[in-house]
Amino acid sequence: MHLTDQDLILSADGELDARRAAEVRSHLDACWSCRTRQAELQQAVTDFMRAYRSELDYRLPPHAGPRALLKAQMDQRAGPAPAVPYRTAFAGALIAASITAIVFSISLMRMPGDLSKPKNTLTPGETRAVTIDDVCRLQKPRDEDRSLYVPVSLRQKVFSEYGIRDARPNAYEVDYLITPELGGADSIRNLWPEPYSIMWNARVKDELEDRLHDLVCEGKLDLTTAQREISTDWIAAYKKYFHTDRPL
Repeated sequence: MHLTDQDLILSADGELDARRAAEVRSHLDACWSCRTRQAELQQAVTDFMRAYRSELDYRLPPHAGPRALLKAQMDQRAGPAPAVPYRTAFAGALIAASITAIVFSISLMRMPGDLSKPKNTLTPGETRAVTIDDVCRLQKPRDEDRSLYVPVSLRQKVFSEYGIRDARPNAYEVDYLITPELGGADSIRNLWPEPYSIMWNARVKDELEDRLHDLVCEGKLDLTTAQREISTDWIAAYKKYFHTDRPL
């Protein structure tokens, strides 16, 4: 007979009562199978959090939440039953892991989705009355200066509209859909929180904005066309004007 996954996780977290903790330690001292299983469980949790939090840290809850959920599910499955053989415990762990994965998927569906492009209902784009001379007098900003255009109070409203709370510093650029250098308006209808951590990110869009500004001022592209293409689908516009299917 071997320890259950529930006992192994609770033991690793120091959450067993003194008597049960002593029994588990004694068993682990004598059972290489359970020691191996405990190490596997701990490594699985570590790998999962490292893999997902590196890409989705701004969308995932802290690790304590999922870990507590897993323990609760294992409590429900354990009940008053005695310890089960290793293979049965492993099958139970797979079921619990599947349930946890489903819960994570549901939670992610409720969180902000792919923000490589804005939601049309919130950010359709908006322009101001400008001439070509007005546009071409504006200097292209350095990357580090772009976010300074948007006041903090307006940034907060944008995050609120998109349902983003406690955004990590430097995780997003509150970006103009139609950049001011192309006549974009200082309006919440022209702003959205564009992530830095995805393939089609804020820095890639900055490159398109600079390219369109150059083409307009060189007389190679009509300003209205540039405004329409960047607001309709900026990723398609990037592919068109850089002749590529992926960011350069």
